[in-house]
Amino acid sequence: MQHRAMMEKYEDFLILFRPMILLQIFVSSLSVILLLFTFMMGFSNVEIFEASTVVLTRLFCTTPPILIQLFTICYLYGNIHNQKDSIVFALYSSNWTEMDMKCKKLILLTMQLNNANHKKLKFTGTKIVNLEMFFKTMGDCYTVISVLVNYIQQNVDRI
Repeated sequence: MQHRAMMEKYEDFLILFRPMILLQIFVSSLSVILLLFTFMMGFSNVEIFEASTVVLTRLFCTTPPILIQLFTICYLYGNIHNQKDSIVFALYSSNWTEMDMKCKKLILLTMQLNNANHKKLKFTGTKIVNLEMFFKTMGDCYTVISVLVNYIQQNVDRI
């Protein structure tokens, strides 16, 4: 009963805050890309991106809090999903097959209830918000930044 009440509260929480949290993840990821790209281009020879030391320091100091915020969100939701999944695993790992029929039915009903409530915060249909998503996002940020820097460097070299 207590677990079911917790699952209902979690579902209500997801309904209320899902769009806001996903938007925050998207904006934070985009901010990290733009800040790091601008920071990297500050060291290039391109006139458009020339920046003072103060600006570069501000850009560099702004990035870690955004990364920490993004990491915290992904870590907490990943932890919630793992806790939810561990309940089903704990039920399955118990010696429920050796119990009487009433307990077997109750445990099977609980496992079905938990499997039916596979509510997870997902960014897309397959991307679940967890630490794996954070590290994948950081890899994508690196890829985008390196492509942009290389593209601008090639265009500067042509001129």
